Amino acid sequence: ATISVPIEEASRFGIVNIKEDGKIYEFEEKPKKPKSTLASMGIYIFTASKLYKYLDEDEANPNSSNDFGNDVLPKMLADGERMFSYEFKGYWKDVGTIDALFEANMDLLGDQPKFPFYDAEFKIHSRTPIAPPHYIGESARVVNSIISLGCEIYGEVENSVLAENVTVEEGAVVKNSVIFGGCTVKKGAKLDYSILDNNVKVGENAKVGGNDIKKITVIGADVEIGKNKSVKNGLIINENV
Repeated sequence: ATISVPIEEASRFGIVNIKEDGKIYEFEEKPKKPKSTLASMGIYIFTASKLYKYLDEDEANPNSSNDFGNDVLPKMLADGERMFSYEFKGYWKDVGTIDALFEANMDLLGDQPKFPFYDAEFKIHSRTPIAPPHYIGESARVVNSIISLGCEIYGEVENSVLAENVTVEEGAVVKNSVIFGGCTVKKGAKLDYSILDNNVKVGENAKVGGNDIKKITVIGADVEIGKNKSVKNGLIINENV
């Protein structure tokens, strides 16, 4: 399976070069100067016996780096195996960068999200946390956001995705952010264009991030941002502040 990506992003992917009939004639693994914009999605259909054969041969090859895209697929092609590209036209996102991870979460929002998160014909089965329903306080304000099980919202949440058991206290403001499970945003704290990993605590009146989508702030798991502290936009923080 392949998908067309912007030329400026093509060097991040394994690129597939094809003939007019879709037959693959070349693989390029993260090329600096890609010949096409067709990226491999990492989804394949093989005859099982043939796949096992090439995997066994690759494992036994002392000169191989044992990389599927860099070694196995090119070897199949060199041996003359018939390989074709199926160009996928739906939603797909590689989340190998901070910006891409942020964008993928934002794609879940809106009345008509880019990703059909609520499509009854395309159900998503995921692990459900053991947690009570989320609670939205009387003075809370929630706009265009996803609030998961166990969350308690007393402040303001806008254009954000909150995982399970997140608490946003009264007077706190969370905008344009992705918050993983177990985080607490204390009174008066402000978040904007930020990603918080699991169990982060943002202290009272602290400020994390800023109004710049090109500079996403990332706070690592279990980090505590102290009272009245400020973390500038675009930083990656893995220690207490």
